[in-house]
Amino acid sequence: MPHIYLDNSTTTRPDPRILPVMIRYLTDEYGNPGSPHSPGRRALQCLEQAREEVASLVGCQSVEIVFTASASEANNLAVKGVFRALGRRSPRVLVSAVEHVSVLHAARALVSEGAELVEIGVSPQGRVDLNQLSEALRGGAGLVSVMHGNGEMGTLQPVREIAHLARERGAVVHSDATLTAGLYPDLWRDLEVDLMTLSPHHFHGPKGIGALVVRGGTRLRPQVEGGIQEGGLRAGTPSVALAAGFGEAARLAREESSGRARDLERLAIRLRAGLEETLGDWVLTGDPIQRVPGHLSLCLRYVEGEAVLGLLDDAGIIAGSGSACTLGAGKVSHVLAAMGVDPVLARGSLEFCFGIFNTAQEADEVARILPGIVARLRQLSPLAP
Repeated sequence: MPHIYLDNSTTTRPDPRILPVMIRYLTDEYGNPGSPHSPGRRALQCLEQAREEVASLVGCQSVEIVFTASASEANNLAVKGVFRALGRRSPRVLVSAVEHVSVLHAARALVSEGAELVEIGVSPQGRVDLNQLSEALRGGAGLVSVMHGNGEMGTLQPVREIAHLARERGAVVHSDATLTAGLYPDLWRDLEVDLMTLSPHHFHGPKGIGALVVRGGTRLRPQVEGGIQEGGLRAGTPSVALAAGFGEAARLAREESSGRARDLERLAIRLRAGLEETLGDWVLTGDPIQRVPGHLSLCLRYVEGEAVLGLLDDAGIIAGSGSACTLGAGKVSHVLAAMGVDPVLARGSLEFCFGIFNTAQEADEVARILPGIVARLRQLSPLAP
């Protein structure tokens, strides 16, 4: 059955245009890029070409791209790699309270190694409290990590301003840009951070590969040992096919980014306007203006978001509710909790995120179907008035 897929903040449908280049390196050109023979040299050439395409997307040098197996691995390399390289000379690690769990859990794990962890609070709209950050920086910091765009509530963070504040105190600055890199070209130049995480499956590329952009001179300890690949920062035979798909998705995103961002923003605005006409008792979450293009997040009163997702799925509509890495944990989202959202209201969390294959007709269909589903559930809810 055809479905409407609006869970693009957790992953996107691969663009068919990336498949031919990937298939070539899964079939005919399967050489190891670390081998000196001709198939290995061709594989290495493809790997480096992909690295150049990714670098062109964000505006860095190709030597600054370190391929990993995922964005979560890149986040771990950034957080743990910086701390372990600095040792106990700069033990303070500052992260926002709404970071992806791969950043939060990595940072918390370092406490057992002597790290002093400070989690910076956010406003009710999910924006980092710059006053609180400035106060925390007075005590010094080895690393500051703040994501650019949050996949759960859509808020964009003032990362460039944060980077300037942190650099004045000598801290290394990392930003997880997995949700925004495919929509904002030259993000590396714009944000002015030292480390940045990328993931192609968020802009219609393949899963199973990510990257960490590392500014020259930034000290890192590798987290995967056993080889000299990726400049000695990430051992293991790289997947040339996945890298090729990453590179092609990056090229397409760079060429189409301005149109993509504009079109996705229009779709989210259209859905929001439709729901404002047809659905009652819900609140927008996240910043209403400074948000990821194409992203709409809300909390429904008197219903469970999980139940709404199930009935939407039955109706052929695929939506989201929080990070895919934490769903099923059985507790309220740490992002909504950090924003001060009432725990009962937070259980009605729902999120729609558009991708390049979505249409205005699909936005209208969601605005038509969702109110009926919510009404049915509210009739069964003991909380509903």
